[in-house]
Amino acid sequence: MKCVRWWQGMLAAMALLLTGPSQAAEERRPRRVAVVVGSNAPAVGRSSLRYAHDDARNMADVLVQVGEFTPKDVRVLLDPEPEELLSAMDAQLGALRGQPGETLLLFYYSGHADEKALYPGGHALPLEELRRRIDTPDATVRVGIIDACRGGGWTRAKGLQPEAPFEVNIPLTLQSEGSIFIASSSGLENAHETSALQGSFFTHHLVAGLRGVADQGSDGEVSVVEAFTYARQLTLRDTALLGEGLQHPSFDMNLRGRSDLPLARVKTSASWVEVKQTTGPLSVILASSGTRVLEVPAGKRSLYVALPPGKYLLARKESGGTFSREFTLEAGQREVLDEASLEPLQTAQLQRKGPAEEETPRPRNTLTFSPVLMAAMSIYGLEYERALLPELSVFVAPRLSLQNEDSSRWSYAQLMLGARYFPFGHAPGGLFLTSRVSGISVSSSSPTGQETGQSLVAGLGVGYSLLAWNWLVLSVGVTESYFWTLRKGSEVGMNKEGFVTDLQFNLGVAF
Repeated sequence: MKCVRWWQGMLAAMALLLTGPSQAAEERRPRRVAVVVGSNAPAVGRSSLRYAHDDARNMADVLVQVGEFTPKDVRVLLDPEPEELLSAMDAQLGALRGQPGETLLLFYYSGHADEKALYPGGHALPLEELRRRIDTPDATVRVGIIDACRGGGWTRAKGLQPEAPFEVNIPLTLQSEGSIFIASSSGLENAHETSALQGSFFTHHLVAGLRGVADQGSDGEVSVVEAFTYARQLTLRDTALLGEGLQHPSFDMNLRGRSDLPLARVKTSASWVEVKQTTGPLSVILASSGTRVLEVPAGKRSLYVALPPGKYLLARKESGGTFSREFTLEAGQREVLDEASLEPLQTAQLQRKGPAEEETPRPRNTLTFSPVLMAAMSIYGLEYERALLPELSVFVAPRLSLQNEDSSRWSYAQLMLGARYFPFGHAPGGLFLTSRVSGISVSSSSPTGQETGQSLVAGLGVGYSLLAWNWLVLSVGVTESYFWTLRKGSEVGMNKEGFVTDLQFNLGVAF
């Protein structure tokens, strides 16, 4: 019997030698599944989002690239109905049910929400319906991440004081049971997205953290606490500088068996770079679009960062200028980037080449028809306006009026040149102050003869120009002008110097 057991042990050892350590590690690798949701659809009383789909795709990509999720185990849903979302959750949990060893379920959502519900596809899904599925024991560990307004109802927490990271064995094993809930905001705060990052602040920084920049141990592995702490710090900074209000990401962790959870391992990526930073902070920028992919916090450090194949810039901005280095990362390639190799950036600048997801450019020209009420006269004309700067425009406006009164006939002709100043930088739309100068010629003919008079006019005014649908212009303005009579002529009010007030309406097109 002992001989048989000896031979069995020898055969097992030979099988291990033949299969190799990589296959043995693969057999020990925990099963990880994810449901990733992005919903741009508007909820009742709210506008559509622009980048929730991009947030979801970026999260799914990083889970597959460095999170040890297989592509078939990551379900990506864009604007799903609530029933479809719950069905996907049930299917993923069913795939884990009865699995030997440790398992992980990750749920991610970017879209509209409030303190009681998510709104996938624009329809309400009560948070408790979803939370019951994430609290299920069918998965050893469950991670829920929601990037939406009023996310504090998801975590029921105000923040996080993380413990020190601990060493994680390879492969990334779970060795714990419980749940982790993460939200991009606390309580009744709003979450923000921005065209500068082509996504939401929190998801952008969370994905960047998982790519490696949140790694505090410089071992190429990122835990949930490390990724959240990094994303929280940069979300607070960016929403303070660029958002409409501070956004405090929140966290609730209840793990049994350990105080943290390893979530990403950079070197499992097919392509990655080693960044050697002496001072920083350094930014990695996608050269094709100018979008910042990630930011390495200031300080001396060396870390591994996973990046998809592409052309990038490594850059550092400081008071003395911008220093950069361009690099191209191919599939399966590893690159070493040293901050000492950066060179001053002189005249080259990034040009945006990506798809037109930015705000539609404002038109710079308007052509409008302008009836004017001045004294007892009705004057009609055209006006061409050209925006030179966001806050400054110039215009030229010919005006003409023909009147018949009893046996007299007179004509009014005016050529006006002027400029408008927009205090809030909205040219050619918005509140403006205007100054103008013009020449006027008035002539009249009657049975007694013909007379002609000329005047010089200078005026100051205020008005508002509404730019609708980025092409329709409707403006109203009032101007106080002073007339200087150069040559007296007909009796139509041009023979006396003095002030006159005119009210102007403009209607036309912008292009």
